[in-house]
Amino acid sequence: MRTNYALIMTALAIGAAVLICGCTGPSGDGTRNQTNGTPAETSVDESLAIDDVLIRDGNFSTFIHAMGAAGLEGTLAGPGPYTVFAPTDEAFSRLPDTVMEELFNDPKGNLAEILLYHMAPGNYVASEIATNDTIATVQGNPIVVDATGDGVTVNGAEVVRADIPAANGIIHAIDAVMLPPEITLPVMNETATDTTETGNTTNMTG
Repeated sequence: MRTNYALIMTALAIGAAVLICGCTGPSGDGTRNQTNGTPAETSVDESLAIDDVLIRDGNFSTFIHAMGAAGLEGTLAGPGPYTVFAPTDEAFSRLPDTVMEELFNDPKGNLAEILLYHMAPGNYVASEIATNDTIATVQGNPIVVDATGDGVTVNGAEVVRADIPAANGIIHAIDAVMLPPEITLPVMNETATDTTETGNTTNMTG
């Protein structure tokens, strides 16, 4: 009897161990799948070109529309790398309708110059931008960087979202549209509240 009792207890112990192993196995697999899922989502975003990232984000539709009107949409899909200071839709909404009409009436001229002024050759993350006084642009004129406050501004436009990754560069969302120094838009000049030595932005008070 004692021998049978010992055998029964041993069998129960082995069975319990098997059940414990069987329960913990799937849990571990599920954790690995969940962990692997997060980097996978990030890598998908980072595999997209700048134009696709902007389109997917949904907050830069006017910028994308303007790039298309100016014939520059292929630039954002090119090899780069580029650092793009992309005005949000809210930034463009601050522009008077007359200004927008004037820009889109000359898409290959002033509009194209303004858009290229928002693109810098190279890949600048926010921490690198903050270490520079100016950053060269594709348009040719530099933009002025100010990192003395809590955040970073470029030509007075605040970087409201930084380091949005793309396969061919990086995007920083800004809250105003920047103007190269040689671009003169009379209606805009009447309402602009922020100018700098090397350029100005269209920060509107209304």
